[in-house]
Amino acid sequence: MELKLFRSNTYAGEKFRDKRNARPLRQISERKEHSVNPFPKRGSGHGIYQYENKYFRYEGQWRNGTKHGHGKLQMADGSYYEGTFSNGEIDGKGMRFFSQTGSKYTGQFVKGELHGRGTMVYTDGSMYEGEWYRNRKHGYGIMKTLGSNSSEVYEGSYDKNMKHGVGTMMYAKKIRSDGCRNGDRYEGMWVNDMREGRGILYSNDGSVYEGNFQGDSFSGRGVMHHISGLIYDGLWVNGFPEIMATKLKISFDNNSEIDKKKKSPKDKTKVSIFQGIGFTVSVECLNESNRVILDQGREIRLTVGFRYYPPVSDNEKEDALFDMIEDDVEEKPIETPFGYSVVPYPITDQINFSVEDIPDDDEQDDPSKSPTDPSQGPTAESGDESSDEKQENTENDKEENSEEKDEEDKAEGDENDESPDMEKENTVPQFPPITTLRTKDGLCKWDDLHLTPAPPKYRPFERMEEQERLKSQSKNRSRSKELSTPSMGRPSVSDIREQGSRRRSSIKNTTHSSMFDKFRMKKQKALEEKFAKLGEYVLIVEDVTNPPFMNRRLEPDFLLMKLKQPPKEFKRESKKWDTSSHIKASMRVKEDEMLSKKHLKD
Repeated sequence: MELKLFRSNTYAGEKFRDKRNARPLRQISERKEHSVNPFPKRGSGHGIYQYENKYFRYEGQWRNGTKHGHGKLQMADGSYYEGTFSNGEIDGKGMRFFSQTGSKYTGQFVKGELHGRGTMVYTDGSMYEGEWYRNRKHGYGIMKTLGSNSSEVYEGSYDKNMKHGVGTMMYAKKIRSDGCRNGDRYEGMWVNDMREGRGILYSNDGSVYEGNFQGDSFSGRGVMHHISGLIYDGLWVNGFPEIMATKLKISFDNNSEIDKKKKSPKDKTKVSIFQGIGFTVSVECLNESNRVILDQGREIRLTVGFRYYPPVSDNEKEDALFDMIEDDVEEKPIETPFGYSVVPYPITDQINFSVEDIPDDDEQDDPSKSPTDPSQGPTAESGDESSDEKQENTENDKEENSEEKDEEDKAEGDENDESPDMEKENTVPQFPPITTLRTKDGLCKWDDLHLTPAPPKYRPFERMEEQERLKSQSKNRSRSKELSTPSMGRPSVSDIREQGSRRRSSIKNTTHSSMFDKFRMKKQKALEEKFAKLGEYVLIVEDVTNPPFMNRRLEPDFLLMKLKQPPKEFKRESKKWDTSSHIKASMRVKEDEMLSKKHLKD
């Protein structure tokens, strides 16, 4: 007897009370005929059923002619379900294998759909364990996404297969479009698979952001505690602070009241500093509109540089090799906007010298009135502008000296270098360098700064003096050639008189300077053991926040400083004797002695 079933499927076998209840007349199993289990009596029990379209095949428990109990539904593409059936429907606990994706689900089903609590294991090893609603992740769950090197873990709420609600995300190693990477952890609100709302991001490098998110990036009010120590508290737009500092600006004060009385210089990139007088440097963090940005904790470094002179190459191979070795040891030159590079020069805020240690001009016979030695590099400059004109005149007179005088000076200089004074180079005091400072409300300040004496064998000074010496020699050679060249015609009486007066003045200057310059050089060397050499220096401030905040560093700022001797007025004011203050101090000492004696008697 044949029984027509739903969807044109056919059951062949005996009937009992209109139910399937006998061995089928034709084979419906892939197994051999003798191994086919007969349907139980009255349509209940274990049985095998092959659908007419040959796509489905069921083997399992039956009840009253319907699939009920534990069974396995096999599909022709390799997919299958094995688990609980209820009244002909997949319902209850079971396992579903998807051949097209290779995924495997184990958990609860309702009417053939993934519904309830279950675990889905994907082909790449990723796994979701949590709640489902009509074949979609919905509710609380844990999603572990495996990558090539590391995994990504999300724990929190889902809605329609997307992260939605409160959740925690541990990011994988690969850098995502939102900038997150391995070790970053987010705790907060999600909307449609993106971070949105209030949340906290713990970065792998130690930085922490707490505030609002929108579209998977920082947006709105938030606080960033950067690993470098910088703190930003304000508004964020598209992952960046609404207003960011872009550059540094130097504010300078040389602490000289006399210098402040003068008119402000037109060139604000050049200032004056004085030996023995400390100066103050303030640095501001500005944006493109020159507005101070209230950065907290940005690390700023202050350095001073002296002009870099390339090595002077001689013919001897040993000297050239020595210069090459020195270049490798020295720090790399720093480019400046003043047309030349500089190398670092020591600066400190812990020095015990003062302007009183500088001798007066009368004590050193007023060196500004005497001819200077060009081999000393920068001339001794004072606060008076007239001294610069006098020094230019003396330099012009000095150029008229003969080449023999330069050779003698060089020989005497070499002898002096070999003298026991060289042993004093090691006695130059060394001071601790200044430290970097961190900004507070976008500002930082260094007080009482001094340029220290040059360290022994400071190469830029040596190279500068060598270049100046070579220049003076070339000028003297050209001058001697002009004097030795015979005139084409017969010289006039006036020409002869002019040449004689010029030679007499040059001999007079030579004899005078040869004695006085030696004395002045000794004075200058004594000063250079306590103070920096007079001349031009470059002040540099840089943003050294590490790692850089938001991968950006502020533009550095430069300031040209000219070191001079302090003005005479400043020296006189600093050396004034205040009689009244000393009398009051001595009277206080006597009163203290009287009180102590009375105390002992009592």
